[in-house]
Amino acid sequence: MIRTLRYTFSMLLCLLTTVGVQAQINKSQYKPPVSLDSSKRKQQLLTHDSLPVTDTAIRKLPADTAPRTAIRDTTHHGAAARDTVHNKKPVLTAADSMVMVPAGLRIGLDISRFVVKFFQPYRTDINIAADIRWKPDLYLAMEAGFNNTSHSDSNYTYKGRGEFISIGVDKNFLKRNNPLEKHMFYGGARYGFAHMSYEIPTYTIYSNYWSANGDNIKGSYPRTSANVHWIELLLGFKAEILQNFFMGWSIHERIMINDVAGSAFPPLVIPGYGTGNKKSQFDMQYTISYVIPLYKIAVPKFPKKKADKKKQIPRR
Repeated sequence: MIRTLRYTFSMLLCLLTTVGVQAQINKSQYKPPVSLDSSKRKQQLLTHDSLPVTDTAIRKLPADTAPRTAIRDTTHHGAAARDTVHNKKPVLTAADSMVMVPAGLRIGLDISRFVVKFFQPYRTDINIAADIRWKPDLYLAMEAGFNNTSHSDSNYTYKGRGEFISIGVDKNFLKRNNPLEKHMFYGGARYGFAHMSYEIPTYTIYSNYWSANGDNIKGSYPRTSANVHWIELLLGFKAEILQNFFMGWSIHERIMINDVAGSAFPPLVIPGYGTGNKKSQFDMQYTISYVIPLYKIAVPKFPKKKADKKKQIPRR
């Protein structure tokens, strides 16, 4: 019995001695965890981030810093992606700055010719004006008409008639604040052509110088055909007073190309031009017109703004 107790006590003593030795060995090999000092922690993180990503580097990282680094990087990239989505500006195309508006053929009548008829009863003129919108500020324009002149007095008798046409382009200078506005302040140029015929059935020259017997000289000028060409510059304004209904005025300066005014017997009136004995003619017209909508055209939504000119600094 005593021998058994001795043997048991010896075994317990050996076991305790072995445990104590192993504890001393582990204590000598123990390394403390990463310091809680923020500056040292940042330095350690920067050192580990700069290392290449290998299995050895991952194993050497502290257990608590690896997941925190992964979470930090994921959050950073996610925020950058969200910022890119929210801060991205929409790209405007040319179609977004344009709007389709009705356009068509505008036909008008020059009512100022009736005023001319009041002051010059011997002539009858009919002028029809038309234009069609080609581009937002450009119009293809045309005028056409005819003239009939019949004059008689104690000096001569005159008869003439003819037709004319003028073709050109009008440019609108008015800046629209609304793309649906149709008012116009415009300038234009035309080429005009008239074909006419005229004659002087009788004329009388009252002069004793040209007659040996002191009698008056009488004669006639045969029927003559003439073609007249001219260039025309104009400036005018058109306002829409009702839907598609316009009223406007324009001033015209016409310059004759061929020399009809210098002939022996120039025509009294040239259709579409004016007085036949002048190489240049000033005229004013007053027109009422109506637009027939036929199609649509793309115009800018907003008026064009002049680009700010940057001051250039001279080089020294």
